[in-house]
This record gives sequence, C-alpha cells and structure tokens, in this order.
Amino acid sequence: MKKILMMFVALMMLVSMAACSNDTNNDTPTPSNEPDVQDVVLNDGTYDGYDPQPTYLARALVTVEGGKAVSYEYEEIHLPNYWATYTEAEAAEAGEAEVMAVEGARGTSYYARHAVVGTGDEAIHLVALDDPQEAPNGSTYTAYGNDEIPNFSEWVKDEDNAAWYYEQIFAGNYWIEDAEGNLKEDLAVYSTTRKDGVVLDKVESRMKTKIQHWTAVGTGVGTEVGENGWSGNLEILGDTLIELQFPEGEVTKNDENKVIIADTVTSATVEEYKGYVQMFYDAYNKAK
Repeated sequence: MKKILMMFVALMMLVSMAACSNDTNNDTPTPSNEPDVQDVVLNDGTYDGYDPQPTYLARALVTVEGGKAVSYEYEEIHLPNYWATYTEAEAAEAGEAEVMAVEGARGTSYYARHAVVGTGDEAIHLVALDDPQEAPNGSTYTAYGNDEIPNFSEWVKDEDNAAWYYEQIFAGNYWIEDAEGNLKEDLAVYSTTRKDGVVLDKVESRMKTKIQHWTAVGTGVGTEVGENGWSGNLEILGDTLIELQFPEGEVTKNDENKVIIADTVTSATVEEYKGYVQMFYDAYNKAK
C-alpha cells in the first residue's frame, strides 16, 4: 500500500512539472508569418509629388503594385514666367503696351504683360508684376499674378493647383494674350528646336525631359553639365529609391558632391537635390 502511494505521489509530481513546462513555453512568442504591425502598408496606385521652383514645376509619379513601389516617372515644366516671352522682333511688333523689357545677366528678355492658362470658366488670366524677381541662381525674371493670385509661382505650391497646371500644360492650354484677351496663337515660344535639330511642339516645348536643357557632357544637346546631366541625376535618385523602397533617414551630400539617401551614397550630383528627392517621397507617402 505504501508503495502504491509513493508511485501516485511521483506521478502527480510529473504531471505538475509538465504543466509548469507548458506554462513556460506559452510565455515565449510563437514565430508567425504575419507581417509586423510596424511594417509600412502601401495601397496600390500611382501617386504624385511636386517640387515648385521660381520658373519651373517638377513632378514625380510613383507607382505601387502588390504593396511595393515598382516604378517612377519624373518631369519638370516651365511656369508662365519662363514661357510668356516674346522674341525681340515679336516684342517690337507687339509694342510697349504689351511687352515688359527686363535686363538680366544674359541681356534683355521681353516678357508679355498678359498671359492665360486654362480655358473657359477655368481660365486664369495673368499679368506681369512690376517688380522683377531674382532666382536662386542669380537670374532675373518677371513674376505673374492677378487680383486673386498675387504670385502664380507661389500659387502652384498647393498640390491641387500644381496638378491642375500640369493638366493644362499637357493639354496645350497656355497662351500669351493681349490686354483685350485676344490669344497670340503664333509665337516662337510655342515651339522649340533643339541643338540636334529635333523640333518640339507646344506641349513638348514646356517639358524639361524633351528640351534636354541640361545634359551630360558629350551629348551634343543642350547645356552639357557633369557626367549625368539633369535626366541622369533624376534617374539615379529614382532608381535608388525604388531599390531601397524609400528608406527613412537624412538626405544630404558628401564632400564629393554626391547625394546620400539614408546611408546610401549615390552618384547623383544634381544641385537642387533636396527638392527633387522630397517630391519622390511625397508621392510615395501618399500610398501609405
């Protein structure tokens, strides 16, 4: 009897130890294939981001598929204070009432006093502001505005306004006009002939990717700057962000003038790098 009782006590101790062992295991997290709650969740679609500059408006498009950024596009278009200009001959024909002559580092520029963007009820009629503006690079230009929009370059800093402006430019809905609102349909500014002989239409003439204004050394087109040119620099930034999936971290440059994104040193050397990188991030962040 005593032997049976001892065996029963030993069995109960084993059961108790097993229970304690199970309790301990329950305190250990079980590996799971579920995503971490801190992981970024992206919604599929194409999103836009903008970088407004005094005479340009840059845009990035980032496409997300399967919850991952898979591709990008970029463009930069002229603002009215770049395209609302006459040639010297056109200015002489239009007369002083329609032309504002501005002296700059590269000579005299002839700005139209009146311009319009959009059509119908959406049309925005602009007039040249009296005081010339100075861009960060030291160049002088004329700003445009009206009673509701003091400065068009500031107005497009709103993303909805920027998107609207892109829509109008891509539709060719921009013109120089006279004081009575008559459109000037046939002006040199509406068409650009590149150094390689390619003739651009009214829409393409506003697109920096088509104009190839800043190109890599040796291309024979545009102003040749550096080994990347403007397009090459933007592609380096875009490719890096897609590869790294838009990492968190500081965006800066090193002593060799190369752009650093988080901890990754790129070969991009574009001067306005912070605005360009930010427009890509602004587009990406809309997918969250």
